[in-house]
Amino acid sequence: MALEARRLARLLGEELANLVSGVEGQAQNLIRMAPDRRQLPRAAESLLAAVQRLRTLHTKVVAFGQGRTPAAGTTCANAVVGSLGDDLQQMQLGLEVRWEPAPALPPLRVAPDVARDALLFVASALLRAERGATQLSIQTELCLDDDEPCVQIELALEWVTEAKAVPSDPLAEPAFTLDLEAANNLVTGQGGALSLSHLPGHTVRAVVRWPAAPAASEAAPGTADALRPGAPVHRYGGALLLEADPAIRAMLASELKATGRAVFACADVAAARALLEATPDRFELLVVDHAQRLDADADLLPTIRCQVPDLKICVLGPGDAATARGGPPLHRIHKPFGVDELRRALASVLA
Repeated sequence: MALEARRLARLLGEELANLVSGVEGQAQNLIRMAPDRRQLPRAAESLLAAVQRLRTLHTKVVAFGQGRTPAAGTTCANAVVGSLGDDLQQMQLGLEVRWEPAPALPPLRVAPDVARDALLFVASALLRAERGATQLSIQTELCLDDDEPCVQIELALEWVTEAKAVPSDPLAEPAFTLDLEAANNLVTGQGGALSLSHLPGHTVRAVVRWPAAPAASEAAPGTADALRPGAPVHRYGGALLLEADPAIRAMLASELKATGRAVFACADVAAARALLEATPDRFELLVVDHAQRLDADADLLPTIRCQVPDLKICVLGPGDAATARGGPPLHRIHKPFGVDELRRALASVLA
């Protein structure tokens, strides 16, 4: 794919992220404000379902454009496959999913959200390749024939009735290419491999391999409870929001206020810099919509280093949690996000 097409895909993904975050926040607030869930309008639930589809499309487009930064982490293979089966059943596709968990598998050396998205895109590609097939078999096993142990996940979509008429080119659909390329980029980006075999009108099979990781206990992430109304007021009061999108800015402000923090919102670097210079001891957290806001020519990072070197900085975008040119460490919250995801992420940053 041409470089220009990849750049276009990334721009589309960024715009989708803004739309999803704003719309999802409003939909979830609508549900929570209903006096009785039994009286909740069906439109609100339908809105959340539509947003979920939009979130999946955003993730797929970003992966297709190779705009997703590799993330560290480990994943239980049986857990992610079980979650995939549940997701496919909830889509009401008429699939019969067959899977028996393999015992004593080591964890995958891949971040949980990457593993889930990659397998979901693989399943979507299989369904596009053999439209109408209804039996999906999933097998997981440990492979020791490579240089390092790998966990193999095989997905096979088959017909349970007589084979249908074979189309001229079942894999030529752009939607299939989007699904498969997005999945392949996620799999290979985490050190894995993806292969596909197809017998048109009968079966289509995908094999995903990821390196195995030593089992290790993971620290429990911050809980959403710390961000709910009534949580103790932090001894520092200030959170500064630098976000151009008004819907996302409003959602962030609402969640931070619920923790007892004073929130100051602005849409440009000059206003943020002026607030930090005027009252540097007021702020504990800076939330920034793009890492580019911290570039040297924006004069924001030098102000932080000079005035508030201990300031926590959270960037609403992709990338590693690295230090920005000698500044404090950067935390990340990836768009798109909903209220629950935002609460968990902020709890971790503010812990």
